[in-house]
Amino acid sequence: MSQHSESKRSISFDKIYKYIHSHSVLYSNLTNHIVLYRRMSSPVANVPSSTSFFPNVPSSIMPNESPSTPTSYVSLLDTSQSPDAPVLSVPQRTTPNWTRTIDTLCQWGTRTFKFTRQVLHERMGQGIRTQDVELEQKIEVFRETKRQYEYLLKEARQMSIHFAGLLQTQRSLSQSFIELQRMSSATFDLCEQFAQNGHCQRVLAHNGDALLNSMNSFVGALQTLVSKTMEDTLMTLKAYERSRIEYDAYRSDYEAVLTQNPSGGVTLSNLEKNIERQYNHYKERHEKLKTNLTVKLRLLDDNRIRVMQQQLVSFHKAIGSYYLMIGQQLNWQTKEQNSQ
Repeated sequence: MSQHSESKRSISFDKIYKYIHSHSVLYSNLTNHIVLYRRMSSPVANVPSSTSFFPNVPSSIMPNESPSTPTSYVSLLDTSQSPDAPVLSVPQRTTPNWTRTIDTLCQWGTRTFKFTRQVLHERMGQGIRTQDVELEQKIEVFRETKRQYEYLLKEARQMSIHFAGLLQTQRSLSQSFIELQRMSSATFDLCEQFAQNGHCQRVLAHNGDALLNSMNSFVGALQTLVSKTMEDTLMTLKAYERSRIEYDAYRSDYEAVLTQNPSGGVTLSNLEKNIERQYNHYKERHEKLKTNLTVKLRLLDDNRIRVMQQQLVSFHKAIGSYYLMIGQQLNWQTKEQNSQ
């Protein structure tokens, strides 16, 4: 049974690989057609005007009206200059530049296809993954630290909520003791005991407000550390992982080019030169994000130690002072009852 399932899995992997290989050829052909179309098509700005064909016909442009100029989409990032530019353009007027639009769509499709192909190759064990052992260890430590701090934040928030409920209960209990004192003031039975307990609960609630403020400060510092500082580092980590996959995808294509042309790039075609240029671009981008991630991980550790050291000392002092006062009062009450 297991051999049959393994054979079916290998057949499915072969189908996926053949599908990816066939579509890679399709994307290459589409890229070549786009390049030929751009070379053969002349720009709109070089088309002669109607006055050049009919010089004797007067112009119909008003004196205060400027002649119409060819319009196009204004791209937010020029994809011809940066291969990783996003597919996003804003229409400036009404006439789109279809050449640039098709070119941008083709580049986006090629990038997405190569990214997906690299992910599938890594999951099937057919792709070579770029690894930095030291950085990978730091990333695992960061993920585990973030997970532990999120759990600590959850527990500290629950403790603050429960303690706030306890203080509210103590205030309500103090009010009940005071009401019973007023009711028993006419008969003088249990009047003194109700007054003592009401005063005790009111003092405990008043002293607990200082501890609750300390808890809220501790929770706020944890919230800022987890949801802002660590989240910013996590976004950089996600960008680094995506750049690593893109770099490995273009590195595989570049290594295939070097395998077909072992002469060192002397007789490379235009398509192969384009692959080499993209490989160098994604390599520089990967190294830059790698450096940024290393710096952010180091700064995160320094900030975390500094903030948590101050917050932990303050939280420990507040907890110790509150329960030390309660313990002293409890010991005094116990000795008084034993003496009686």
